[in-house]
Amino acid sequence: MNDTALAQARRARDVRGDRVVLLRGTAIVAFGYAFGAALQAAYVYGQAIPAFADVSVWRRLAANAVGVCVLVGVMWVLRVYRVHSLARLVAGAVAASLACAVARWGAQIAFDVYRDPSPSTQGAELFGGLVVALVSSGIGVWSLISRRRARAAIRESERRTVHAEMAVSSLEQEEIRVRREVAEGLHGTLQNKLVVVDARLQSVLEHSGDLCERDAEALRWVRDELQVAREIDVRQMSRLLYPERLELGLVPAVRALLGRLPSTIATRLVVGDEVREVDDPVGSRVLVSERLLAVRVVEEGITNALKHGPATIVQVHLQVAGSALMVRVENDGELYDPASAGSASGTARLRERLELVGGTVQIAPGDEIGAVLDARIPLSALTE
Repeated sequence: MNDTALAQARRARDVRGDRVVLLRGTAIVAFGYAFGAALQAAYVYGQAIPAFADVSVWRRLAANAVGVCVLVGVMWVLRVYRVHSLARLVAGAVAASLACAVARWGAQIAFDVYRDPSPSTQGAELFGGLVVALVSSGIGVWSLISRRRARAAIRESERRTVHAEMAVSSLEQEEIRVRREVAEGLHGTLQNKLVVVDARLQSVLEHSGDLCERDAEALRWVRDELQVAREIDVRQMSRLLYPERLELGLVPAVRALLGRLPSTIATRLVVGDEVREVDDPVGSRVLVSERLLAVRVVEEGITNALKHGPATIVQVHLQVAGSALMVRVENDGELYDPASAGSASGTARLRERLELVGGTVQIAPGDEIGAVLDARIPLSALTE
């Protein structure tokens, strides 16, 4: 369904809702007055005027019901529920109320509620019917206006929410773009330049007959430091900015991350079938920004495992629950104690980042040893 059809369907739904609120509210109040007035009139007139004692309460109630039906019917015919101008709303309610008062009086005559009524009785009944109709239609109009205001407020809130989500999504995409470009620059341009400098230093050292031993040793030290920077610092910084194999999918990226752990730490990756389905490389429904968040959660879990005790195994669980990706990182290090662990600044920053997209993260002690990091990352494709 295109946007035009959706807008038309929404307008039709709004009109139906406005009609129900206006007519139902008016009818309920008017029938309440009609029933109460019929009982009151039958009792008062029967006690004060003996001639009216034989008038059935049902005839009075029937006459009042005719007036209510005319009130609601005229508002329906005039389509007051489609009007948005306050002046036209009031005019429609007044016109329907006048018709109601006249119809009610005519029904009272037709049902023999009054026989040869005096002018004062006619005026009192017409005025009383008009007042009741105005009050009833006024409450209906007030309900309609309140509903429209509430609907406008809800839709404004929805628009703001959508704009906020679009802004967050745009920022995420821009962050991904900048991370990728900087990582590619570090891995490509900077690393290539370091390779060229290393080759140049090697050439100088090979023809260092004119250099003293101290200068040659200094050049060899510089060359070794450049190799360390190129192999470790630049490459690690590139991976931190944009993890390896992230474009291939979440599972390959997490495997690459676990593969960089020391060989003394065993790793285990448990992936649910739903994760493989939604993150299928052929048609993935997991955004790159969502993969990046998941990898950041795993990185934080690994950091905690290395920092809070000599863990020998790290387990990562990836599952889909409802419309969210659940990430759990467990380790078998020392039992995590929030009181002695200090402030988890990395986890706190990660929590702030996840809260922007409606996610959560928490770290807790394991059953007997280690720590457990649990995170929930909403998947926009599944939410929609």
